[in-house]
Amino acid sequence: MPHSPALGKASDQAILFEFLYYYYAYQIEAGVFSESDRYIAHKCDPTTGTICTFNQFLDSVTPNGRSPKVIEAGDTTSPAIKGADETFSGMVWDYEYDPDHLWKGGVKLNHMAVTARVTNRIQEARGIQTVDSNLLSKAKEALEVVQPKRWKENFEKVAPDFQLKYKGVTLYETETTVDGTKVKVIDWVKTAEVQASKSSSKSKILLKRYQDWVKGNKGYKYRQHQHMARNIADFRNVLDAEPSCRAEVHDYVRSTP
Repeated sequence: MPHSPALGKASDQAILFEFLYYYYAYQIEAGVFSESDRYIAHKCDPTTGTICTFNQFLDSVTPNGRSPKVIEAGDTTSPAIKGADETFSGMVWDYEYDPDHLWKGGVKLNHMAVTARVTNRIQEARGIQTVDSNLLSKAKEALEVVQPKRWKENFEKVAPDFQLKYKGVTLYETETTVDGTKVKVIDWVKTAEVQASKSSSKSKILLKRYQDWVKGNKGYKYRQHQHMARNIADFRNVLDAEPSCRAEVHDYVRSTP
């Protein structure tokens, strides 16, 4: 079965919360659209009632024969976002999913494209009627957690890669606003200044070296994760806007700070 070509770039730490986001979006869609007009987890067939449990939802969107080893905590239609890491720590899943199962007709969609479509489906539902406020709140809460989770994993992974080239250099993080969106990034200026204070090199020279590294092939993973995190931030802004507002996947790889 095909799976998202971008899945390898998805964050292991964030993906649980991304699927909690998809799950609550699935419920929002189900409350507004007819069964024949649903796109999210359209193959999910609840054993009882009209809504699949979180476990059934996960089972329906994973490739055949590769379903996650679920736990009792997922046998619910209202999984809590807070503490979900601990709640679902016993679940075994390789994080692969079939985008065509998650989003009808999505076989060629990558991870961000699927997330954008799910976000827009929520917006479409909001444009038709007032959606369940609890479901919308849970969806927003899940997406809010995704951003710092992605950054945490990105920061943890970029440091070893960077230090293969620049041994002993400590990376520092900061928060900046890019296109009206707050995101965490590596503070290259502070990183260069601190390292310069420990050596005979000038901070401006070090800064250029470090920035050249992040702009090159070695820094691609960092830029790709930043691209995803910034798009997630954009999607959050969309959900806080009018129902007519739509999510788009922007290419932030080349402009990532």
